[in-house]
Amino acid sequence: MSEGIFETIRVEDGQIFGLHRHHCRAKEAAAALGFEIPTEDHVRAATEEVITKEYFPLARIRLRFSRTGELGIDYELYEEPIAPASLMVFDRRNPDFQLRFKEYPYKNYEILEFAKSKGFDDAILVAPDDQVAETSMATLAVKIDGCWITPPLNSGILNGVVRALCIESDLLKVRKILASDLINIESALLLSSLRNAQHVGSISGRELTLDNQKRDEIHRLMAGFKGQ
Repeated sequence: MSEGIFETIRVEDGQIFGLHRHHCRAKEAAAALGFEIPTEDHVRAATEEVITKEYFPLARIRLRFSRTGELGIDYELYEEPIAPASLMVFDRRNPDFQLRFKEYPYKNYEILEFAKSKGFDDAILVAPDDQVAETSMATLAVKIDGCWITPPLNSGILNGVVRALCIESDLLKVRKILASDLINIESALLLSSLRNAQHVGSISGRELTLDNQKRDEIHRLMAGFKGQ
C-alpha cells in the first residue's frame, strides 16, 4: 500500500499554475484510495505561505497528501529542460500496473532511472495490450499523418492536467496509439505541469521533426492558468 499521493506543480514568478485542477485530481484519487485530503482553501493558503518565504523565478512545488490527512510541501528551484528529449521504448509493463494516480513511493522512478542508464532521457511505456500509454514522467502527445493526438485514459495513463486542457482547447485529439504506430510519429511533445510542453528529439534513435508551432500554442494556453 502506498503512503499517499502527490501533485507536482509549476510556480513562475511566485504564481502557481492550475492549483484548482491539481487539487481536484488529488481529491478524486484520495477518495478512490479511501482517504481524505485538506480542502483547496487550506492547501492554497499553505502553498502561498511557502512560496512567499523564498523567491524563485521558476520553481516546482510538490504537495504530498498522506493517508493520515497530513499535507507536506516541498518547494525548490526548477530548471526547465531546453534540449529536446530522447526517448526509448519500455515494453515490459506489469499487466496490473496502471498509473491512474500519483502515489508515493512512485513506481515510475525506477523506469526513469533505467532509461537514463541506457543513455535516454525517459521511456515510452507500452501496455501489455500493445497500446502506447505515456512516458514515466509525462503525458505523450504525438503527430501522426499531420494530426496531433494523445492516448485515451483507458490505456492506463494518468489524467494529466496539461493533457486535459489541451483536449478541452482542441489542441489535441484523443486516439488509441499502438506500438506499431511509433514508426509513423512525425513529431512529439512531453506534456506536464512542470515543463508544459517539451520537444521530443528522437524515439529509439530515430530523429523527429520539432513542431515549434504546437509547442508554443500549448505554452500560451498554460500561461492563462498562472495564479489559478
